[in-house]
Amino acid sequence: MCLQTKALDCPKSGKVVMVRLRQLAMLHVFLLLEAALVHAEENCTENAGCLYEYFNATWSSTDCSSRDLTVPPCFNKGTGLVSINLRHNKLTEIPRNLPKLIINLDLSHNSISDIGTTLLIYKRLEYLNLDCNQLKFSTKPNFTSKFPSSLVFLSLKSNQIEYRPNALSGLDLLFHLRIDGLKDGKLGEMFSVNTTVHSLKILDLSGRDGNCNMVLLTATTFIKFNLTHLDISHCGLLNIEIGTLVSQQHLHFLDASYNQRLGFRGLQNITQDLLNTSLKILNVSKIHCSFGIGTLLTLQQTKYLKFIPLEELYLDSNRLERIEIGVLTYNFPKSLKVFSLGDNKLDIDIYMLEAVSLYNLEVLNVSFQSLSKLNNFDFCYDIADSCTGLMNQTQFKLTVQVFDVLRRYYPFLPNISLGVSMKSQDPNYTFHLPRNLQTIYANDIKFQYNVGTELFGGQCNLKQIHFQNNFLYKIYGPILGCNNVTYVDISNNHCSLITRYVFNDKPMLEVLNISQNLLGSFLKEKDSVEMLGHNKRLTVIDLHDNKITELQQRFFENNTMIQILNISHNNIEHWTVNMRHMDQFQLLDLSYNQLQELDERAMKLFPEHDNFTIMLQGNPLSCTCKNQHFLSWINSFPTSRFPNLSNTNCTYKNGSKLLLNDLPVLLAMLRKDCYSYSLIIIFASLFICLTTSLIIYRIIYRYRWKILYIYYLTKRILLPETKGTNRKKHYESDAFISYADSQRAFVVNMARRLENNGLNICIHDRDFVPGVDIAENITNAIHNSRRIVFVMTPAFLKSYWCMFELNMARMESIYTRGGENIMLLVLLDNDVIKEMPRSLLDIVESKSYLEYPNDDSLSCSSVFWENLVDAIQDKD
Repeated sequence: MCLQTKALDCPKSGKVVMVRLRQLAMLHVFLLLEAALVHAEENCTENAGCLYEYFNATWSSTDCSSRDLTVPPCFNKGTGLVSINLRHNKLTEIPRNLPKLIINLDLSHNSISDIGTTLLIYKRLEYLNLDCNQLKFSTKPNFTSKFPSSLVFLSLKSNQIEYRPNALSGLDLLFHLRIDGLKDGKLGEMFSVNTTVHSLKILDLSGRDGNCNMVLLTATTFIKFNLTHLDISHCGLLNIEIGTLVSQQHLHFLDASYNQRLGFRGLQNITQDLLNTSLKILNVSKIHCSFGIGTLLTLQQTKYLKFIPLEELYLDSNRLERIEIGVLTYNFPKSLKVFSLGDNKLDIDIYMLEAVSLYNLEVLNVSFQSLSKLNNFDFCYDIADSCTGLMNQTQFKLTVQVFDVLRRYYPFLPNISLGVSMKSQDPNYTFHLPRNLQTIYANDIKFQYNVGTELFGGQCNLKQIHFQNNFLYKIYGPILGCNNVTYVDISNNHCSLITRYVFNDKPMLEVLNISQNLLGSFLKEKDSVEMLGHNKRLTVIDLHDNKITELQQRFFENNTMIQILNISHNNIEHWTVNMRHMDQFQLLDLSYNQLQELDERAMKLFPEHDNFTIMLQGNPLSCTCKNQHFLSWINSFPTSRFPNLSNTNCTYKNGSKLLLNDLPVLLAMLRKDCYSYSLIIIFASLFICLTTSLIIYRIIYRYRWKILYIYYLTKRILLPETKGTNRKKHYESDAFISYADSQRAFVVNMARRLENNGLNICIHDRDFVPGVDIAENITNAIHNSRRIVFVMTPAFLKSYWCMFELNMARMESIYTRGGENIMLLVLLDNDVIKEMPRSLLDIVESKSYLEYPNDDSLSCSSVFWENLVDAIQDKD
């Protein structure tokens, strides 16, 4: 019964089975697709090498940049990551496996061509960077944004996207947009039609780090926006039409720089549109091309500036050569705090004096002036001349008014009249700076000057002076009036002299950079000790590259607060500067000098505390037994005391270079080398040499006169042709008189009296042969004279040459004339015998002598002269 029933129901049952099978198949396919999708989502790199940073313990960030990733890293689904950096990889699509609560995502510099709908799954994403990819937006007419509506920051630079209407619609929270500049300038159409974009405040269209080819900006370009920051730099702009920026009444920052064909007419249009707005920063640098004649900033081009509360104005790189008189005084806003005129070709003229009217100015940049003149105002100036022709009456009246204003500060300015040239000598005047000016940049202006006495008048609050890379050959000072200066940089000025008057009245000075000058010769002198003055706040001094060979020991004695001293790249061989009083000292850079060691004396000159470092790399340090104490001293401190020891080497005895990063091993090797018998041999050899030298010296000293006499006697025999040395049968003179210079007058009188008695007399002042050695002249005179007369005085005994003559006469008497008595002593002072050394007393006892009479009686004097003549003629 049952079987029959089943048989009757079979057709119906078959249909049911087929339906069930079909459902099972569809379920299987769905499961396979889901598994594939899950597999696709889980296709990631396990070992990406990302760097994680944790903040608070609630959220974290990871850096996976520059890993050459083609698939994204694997992330734990339970992670609290909110910031992921995947820039500089090789991703081709938006990753789907990122944490769903991510807020910050950087996918720049990849190869992503389409964003698809993947980004929509990250509903909390606020910051997205897709710069430098291969993105292409859809060309469909009804294309809408595929960006999450939560975005606050979006960057799409360098993607070569052809933007379409509504491409960015729906981004109602977008605050900061970075996008390539559009050729047609229709930026507003990318957002919802007929809707003002209230949230967008920062718009960056610059070609600085993207692509911008906007030639023209019109009144409709920004009409949908209410921006506070706008960057249209590097866009190749030719014109900004009047009315382009009228709608941007809340604009605070505008950068229109590097639009090299815009010119100052663009500046005029910009300022006309932004009248009475809140613009604070305006950058119109390089809105002129690089080459051409110098430009002129006129009153017409700047007439709207005074109505804008600007605080920062940048006019760099505009070939600016002149500023029309009155521009700074009447057209520049008094609210200006930062004014930059760098990289121009400014000429020195009256307009420079107008800067005093900018009384709120705090920072002035006039650096890199390629053609700045080097002289002062010469006043060879025709007030009727200008770059645009003759002045009209209105311009002339305005110029006269400016002169009247400036004359309050510069009384030397002459009165002017139309068509009359003003000529004057270079005046000695007082510089007046804007009263709130704190920092001036005047580097690389090719300024050549020997600085003498300079005076700054008014309220000078200057704190920082940047004047490097000029030509201040000598600075004499004093520089008066600016006593609040804390920072001075006059490096690379070819300066060879800075007197003590320059910094002596700068009590607030903290940082001084006088590197790359020529102060080496001056710093060797004693006068350099007072160069830094009594600056108690001076903390940083840079003296590197000054060709310094030595510094005076007391150079820093008045500067107790120094913390950093850079004296590298000089030629210092020995450190002799006292630093013991520097309680705050931190760093001494002695690298790249000529130091072989720091001896014990130098070590005692360092600060008493140990919390400072010394840099020694680049010096020809020596690894010898002599320097063992120095190396041990380095080893006694932590490695932090001597940074870069791994790059510091010393020269070993065999000439090899050894690094100091392993000092203990090096010291052990030196101790072994120094403990050697060679030292004993050296000391023994030195002792023998010293003893032998002393013996030889004693022998030579004892027989010195005999040796000298034999030398000159031999010379006469071997060289008879020498002038004045020929041996003769008869004596050339009857007497040679030896005397001290103090007795010249007496001897001249003596020679005259003796010659009147028919005697031939020789005295050295008159008869010595010019061009012949003194000692040879003396021996020749003694040898060629019958008698030698010595005028004995205390001065005679102290004279080297007198004693030489006496001893040579003794040798002549003993060795040439067979003991003949040829010496005759004349005692002018009876006390001279008491002062004679014992070696001469035998001469007095054995040789004849005459005493010159003390009384002036004629009979005594005549007897003396008769006896002297008889003694010379050998008459008993």
